[in-house]
Formats: sequence, structure tokens, C-alpha cells
Amino acid sequence: MKNNPVIAINESRIYNRPESYETMMEVGPKVCITTANHPGFMGFEQLIQTGIHPMAGRYGGGSIDMRETLNPLAMYQYTVWKDVYSHEEMHHDNFDTIYELCGRCLDMVIEGPWEAYYEIRQSDLPSIMGMTDVPAVLGEAFGRQQSIPHIALAERRAIAVGDHWVMKGHEQAFEEGAVKTLQWLKEFVPGMVGWMLLKQTGASAIGSFQLDPEGMLKATLGANPPQYNTNYGAEIPSEPPIPARAPAQYLVHMEWESAEHAHTGLGYAMVDYELRGIHNNGVLKHLDKGPYYMFFAPMMEQGMWRRKLVS
Repeated sequence: MKNNPVIAINESRIYNRPESYETMMEVGPKVCITTANHPGFMGFEQLIQTGIHPMAGRYGGGSIDMRETLNPLAMYQYTVWKDVYSHEEMHHDNFDTIYELCGRCLDMVIEGPWEAYYEIRQSDLPSIMGMTDVPAVLGEAFGRQQSIPHIALAERRAIAVGDHWVMKGHEQAFEEGAVKTLQWLKEFVPGMVGWMLLKQTGASAIGSFQLDPEGMLKATLGANPPQYNTNYGAEIPSEPPIPARAPAQYLVHMEWESAEHAHTGLGYAMVDYELRGIHNNGVLKHLDKGPYYMFFAPMMEQGMWRRKLVS
């Protein structure tokens, strides 16, 4: 919704080897510290792929736990911003630093990065907390005679991200159907923690390493940055310079207690009679492509931004 922040998701696929994880843990915190120095930054989640949902055998070559065998694997970094300009200004003001840090990761990158912007269309995400916070939260709910809240444990959840491309003119019907599906899952299925419905609104050229031709030819020399410039120019844009994908792309972001809970929960859309009708008519009949669900584990996160979401 318009009062919510925007999320820039930097997507890449990387070589699944021990050296990649070492690089991520060395470079990732430095990128986060640099990013967090800029006004308008609200938080982040660093996610690493652990598997996929086989969709009852449609993607029978995959499974929920492929950490040892999946290659390449997806790495999604959510950064949350007050607006698009704040994110683009950060890349402008810290271009040399970000360029050098990201250049140290290029030997593990197989595809990407691609950094798209997403609008939070609707959300039902609880705040992130540690296990020692849970008694206080439950006690407060009991004291107010409220229902027991869902708990999102820091770095101890499974996140399912479902890619959906929606037919032109069907966006409103899809959103309504997706929200009904997600609300049903959270109410009735064990282990469902929370969800967001995200709509892609465009992409960042500079965040996607889409530099101008001269810069593109220097893109493997991380310590020798080119001038800040893209095919859209050197000015700081206030709207996504790369236009939104057509047909419209939506991401369904769900959080579960575990990958096993996510696997079972998503299966309800196929085998529960009531939910199957909601999902078939509200989601599947409006798609040009999808759904395709990947499972992720949080590596690093700062989730204060979740408290500011407007459903």
C-alpha cells in the first residue's frame, strides 16, 4: 500500500561451494553497514536458497532440502526503503564502496544481480523476536485477553517465495484471491507464521549492475570503479528507471516454522477441498506463468521495518 516502504530485492544465483559462504559472511556485513549509513534505509533480510517446492511432482527433480546438491543456488537480499529515491541515492553516494565490495563476490556469481523494486500490496507479518522474548509477548496477549499471536523467530524460519506472473487486467482479482488464500493458510494450517503479497514496480539499473557500456566493460575490476552512470544517465532517479515487468509479476512471501511445515502447508492448496476452490479460482486462473516456489533460510536480518507495515 502507498504508506508502506518499498522493498528492493537483489536476486542472484551463485556457485554452491564452501568458499561462496565464506565470501558472503565476510563481504555481506560490510555491505549492510555501508547501506545502513544512508537516510531512508529501514532494514534488510539476507536469504539463501535451501530448496524448492516440488508441486506434487511437477518439479520432481527438486526437493525441499537441496543445500548439498543445488547448484547454482539463489541468494535474495531484501533491503527496505522509505522510497525509491533513497535507495538510488545510496547507490550514487556510495558507488565506489559498493562497487568494490560487490566486485569481491563476482567469482561466485553465475547469474545476476538483478534488483527489482516491489510494492507491498498487503501484509500480515509478525515482528521478529528471539526465543527469550516469547514469554513476554504471550503474557501481554493473555493480559489483554487477545488471541495468541504468531511468532517469527529470528533467523530460525523457513521462507517460501512464490513467483506469479498475472494476466493483463486480472491484477485485482488475483490480489483478492491471493489474500484469501494466504489468510486461510494462516488461520487453519499449522506452522504458518505470516506473509506478504509483493508486486514488482520496476528495477534499479545501478543496483542490477546495468552500467553504461564503458562501465560494463570494467565490471570485473572491482577495485577500479568506473564513473557512476547507466544507460538511463547519471542523475539519481526518483522512480524505478527500468520499467515494471509485463505481464505483472507478483511474489508471494510466506514464512513458516520450518521447510517441512511450508511443504505440507502449500500442499493444502491441492488437497483441501475448500482451499483448492479458493486458490484455483482466485489465483491459478489468473496466471500467465507460475506459481514456482523456492525455499530460503535467513542468514542475516534486521526486521524493525515489519512493525511499520500497513495491511
